[in-house]
Amino acid sequence: MEIERVRQILVDALEIGSVAAIYEPAIRGPFLSGEDDLSFDRLDMDSLARMELCIAIEVETGVSLTPDDLDSFRSLGALARRVVADHA
Repeated sequence: MEIERVRQILVDALEIGSVAAIYEPAIRGPFLSGEDDLSFDRLDMDSLARMELCIAIEVETGVSLTPDDLDSFRSLGALARRVVADHA
């Protein structure tokens, strides 16, 4: 699975989880293009958004993560790279 596809899956899941920061073009565009990364602190995700993100990852890629697993990643980009590696 390509990193670009995983980044899109993550953005779509954050939209479903109503994470306000992902709607900002200055944040969304650079993340999707791979020009910038997003820390989880910057996203300010609640527990529902974290669960939506984990569900989307599993449904779309088959990689299973729990909301607590997200604490081991410093950024959304690190999560995307892990999903690509685990999917291979």
